[in-house]
Amino acid sequence: EFVSLKGNQSLPAASTIKIPLAIAFFQAVDQGKIQLHEQLPLTKDVVGSGAGTMQYELGKRQSYSALEVVTKMMVISDNTATNMIIKRLGGKEKLNQQFQTWQMPQTKLNNLLPDLEGTNTTSPQDLAMILVKLQHGNLLSLKSRDRLLNIMQQTQTRTLLPQGLEPDAVISHKTGDIGTILGDAGVIDMPNGKRYVGAVMATRPFNDVAGRVIIQDISRTVYQHYKGITPPASTPTIAESSKPVTPSAKQPEPKPKAAPTPQ
Repeated sequence: EFVSLKGNQSLPAASTIKIPLAIAFFQAVDQGKIQLHEQLPLTKDVVGSGAGTMQYELGKRQSYSALEVVTKMMVISDNTATNMIIKRLGGKEKLNQQFQTWQMPQTKLNNLLPDLEGTNTTSPQDLAMILVKLQHGNLLSLKSRDRLLNIMQQTQTRTLLPQGLEPDAVISHKTGDIGTILGDAGVIDMPNGKRYVGAVMATRPFNDVAGRVIIQDISRTVYQHYKGITPPASTPTIAESSKPVTPSAKQPEPKPKAAPTPQ
C-alpha cells in the first residue's frame, strides 16, 4: 500500500540527507572499502557548526573510529561527523552519482553541513523509497542493514514521528530541521508484526510549532490505521511480509504543507 501527498516535491533536506549518506557508508563497508575500526581524522576542513559535539574536539582529539563517526552522525545528528563521512566517501559528486543510481532523483548534496540555506535537497518519496530498499536488504548485507537500523533506533530527537506511535512500537529514523523545513523518515515496527515506512516533510514559518504538530498527527493517523491489521499466520521473511506504507492524513487547512510519501 502506498500513499503520497506531494511526495515528489524537492525540498531542503536538512539532516535527512544523512540517511542516504549512512547507507552509502555501510555499502562501502560491505564492499571492503571502509573498515569500521579505521580511524578518520578530525581536521579543520570538516568541522561543522550547529548539531553535535565533535566540533569542540578539534585540537583535543585527532581521530575517531569510522563506526563512532557514523553513529554520531545519526544519533546526535553531528554535522562534523557528517562532513567526515562525506570526505571519506569521496566527496559530493561521487555521492550524488550514487544517489542517482539508487533512483533518488530529488536528492542532491551541494554543500557540507550545516546547510542552513537549504541547498542540499531531497523529497519525502526519495527518503521513503530508499528506506524500503534498505529494509528489504536490497542495498546492504543483512548484517550492515541491521547495524544501521539499530543505530537509527537510538536517534535522540523523538519529537516528530515517534510521538504518533505507541510505547511498544520501534522506530529507526532520522530527523531534519533548519527552521523553515522540518522532516522525519523512518522504518516503524508495530507490536502486531506490521512494518511500514514513513517520510514526512513540512515547510513552515521559522520554527513554527505547526510543522511539528502535523508530522505527529500524520504519524498517529497511520499507526492507528494499521494497529488493527493482523499479519499472515505464516512466518514469511521480512522482505515478504513488509508492505511499506507512508503517512497519510487530510491536510489541515491552516497548517504548512506536508508530504507523506510512498514506500
